[in-house]
Amino acid sequence: MLNKHFFLTLSLSTILLAGCSTTHYISITPEADVQTASLTNDRVINVSTNTQLNNSIGSIKTGINERADIFTTNDIKLSVKESVLKGLRELGFTPDQGLMPAADLQIEISKMSYTTEVETLKTIATLEFELKATLAAKGQTYKANYGSQKVREYGTMPYQQAVQDDMNALASQTVNRLLSDPNIITLLK
Repeated sequence: MLNKHFFLTLSLSTILLAGCSTTHYISITPEADVQTASLTNDRVINVSTNTQLNNSIGSIKTGINERADIFTTNDIKLSVKESVLKGLRELGFTPDQGLMPAADLQIEISKMSYTTEVETLKTIATLEFELKATLAAKGQTYKANYGSQKVREYGTMPYQQAVQDDMNALASQTVNRLLSDPNIITLLK
């Protein structure tokens, strides 16, 4: 009986020391948040998105040896495109109406990451989201980069919903930077 109790205690201690490993599956859906305006366009606005990134965003490792890999569950290219189009419509543009040739807005999702480092028992997470835009309109080409970064600190593993909320806030902030760029607005008018 004593050996059985000792073995059970040893087994539980080993499990606790080994840490916990899990996977966070999140959906990245940026929200455009722009002031409604009455801007107009005379040319069709063609928005396209692409990325070389896969659905792995990163991983979390805490000071108490918890670990979680983070993956997206949706098509990030489609969600960024829909968010930009929604924002353009809120600004007053009608992307699918106008003359040809179209104004061509190409957006590349160049960075989407969640990385952590441990200091004693505190975990420091760095979240990043970046877009590269190229707009060809009115005989001109305009290129710009938009990025957002956020640093979070915690002691234990954050919930999947918290990770999703943080990444979506960052993606939304980045999309809104693109939509508020005066050079983009001027070339689309």
